[in-house]
Amino acid sequence: MIKPTILIIDDSEDEVLLTKTVLSRISQDIRAEVAFSGHEGLMHLQQGKTMPKLVLLDLKMPLMDGIEVLHRIRCEEGTACLPVIIVTNSDLESDRQAAIEAGANGYLHKSCDLQQFRKDLAIGIQCWINAKNPQG
Repeated sequence: MIKPTILIIDDSEDEVLLTKTVLSRISQDIRAEVAFSGHEGLMHLQQGKTMPKLVLLDLKMPLMDGIEVLHRIRCEEGTACLPVIIVTNSDLESDRQAAIEAGANGYLHKSCDLQQFRKDLAIGIQCWINAKNPQG
């Protein structure tokens, strides 16, 4: 059985490590791939051999922020329906609203409480990984 892939797009190595650690505690049946910039993430989606089941996208990144990345994902025919959850340290309502308006499927505030972050991420993954997804 092929493990479902989650693409993490985040410019912070520490945040990526944290997210990968939490993902491994949620399930050993998930394969995480990483892009350390918005541009790298888009290239991964365009050139990837297998489309991820879910994208975990950081909001605040240099050069191309998460909203711009999300707009580009939604504009491409091959990725327009790809589930994207914004995972961010921002708890501003304006950021959440901008993400939802741009087409995010979810908005997850990275809790300082590791157990809460794990619980919140598990809910999002359960929803999108196990859902019937046209992306495969």
